[in-house]
Amino acid sequence: MSEYLQVRSNGQITLPAPARRKAKLNEGDLLEVLVEEDGSIRLIPKLPIDRALAEKYQLADVKWAVKQKGKKK
Repeated sequence: MSEYLQVRSNGQITLPAPARRKAKLNEGDLLEVLVEEDGSIRLIPKLPIDRALAEKYQLADVKWAVKQKGKKK
């Protein structure tokens, strides 16, 4: 079933409660906005992540990959 939104003068929209519940969205959640070539808009829920923590795990992944490359089969 389709639901309709109205764009307000300041560009804001309100997602209807049934859509928010179905998408499991809560107040303050982050959404990525993608505008497709045909003009359609997709909203994709995103989780915030601590940049320092992300870098730590990224470096650990690189170290693991280098270690694996050095192993002889």
